[in-house]
Amino acid sequence: MKMFTAAEAKNLDYTLSQVADCEASLYLEELHGFLFGLAVTPEPIMPSEWFPVVFGKDGPLFDDERNAQECIGHLMAAYNRIMKDYNEGRLKFPFDYSKITDDDFELVEGWAYGLFLALSLRPHLWEMSEDHTNKNDDAMPEEIKDLINSCCIVTAIAIPEERDGIFEALPGHTNKTDEEMEDILFGMLPVCVDIIREHGQKLHKKMFPGAPEQGSRPAGKVGRNELCPCGSGRKYKKCCGGN
Repeated sequence: MKMFTAAEAKNLDYTLSQVADCEASLYLEELHGFLFGLAVTPEPIMPSEWFPVVFGKDGPLFDDERNAQECIGHLMAAYNRIMKDYNEGRLKFPFDYSKITDDDFELVEGWAYGLFLALSLRPHLWEMSEDHTNKNDDAMPEEIKDLINSCCIVTAIAIPEERDGIFEALPGHTNKTDEEMEDILFGMLPVCVDIIREHGQKLHKKMFPGAPEQGSRPAGKVGRNELCPCGSGRKYKKCCGGN
């Protein structure tokens, strides 16, 4: 599965470059993982909340209003397309391990980091808070244990320095070399992503009874009277929503 079409990739590369510090913004694989995470999250998350994650705390530096409209249009088009893929049951883990090289696993790591950032916007939905991770195992349903373990594995891949502590907490995986640990974590990632996506679908059913199974919720569009997520301080209808 391609993460982005050639046109999307070109437009998004340009959009992500519109920052003072390129290291502060996400790169393409991270962005896809992040948008994937937004799509599977059952609560709508407004662009004004997630744009700073994409561009960094200092935000984008657009040349002018036309440039801002163009770039935000590229980003929202990709977001809406990924949301549509999710709603229609087409959004899957984007890597085929049988067709990638060892070097490509850096891209998988970046994708997992983007997913981690998105899940971290609503940690209570994914049992990622301390209140959930410190629960007594005996009192915890198996599906919640699976979800917590899945989020731990995503975190361990996204943030390598966290691997030792997380790996020790996983059942049956002790006394492994770093290479063995990495092989196990990456090998488990596709299943973990499925578990996270399916949990999001179950939550969506509970939160929005009667909605289609995949959840055809609104794609988090910016209200015309809200502040524009580009950071200009102007209302969206007077800025990037002007066209």
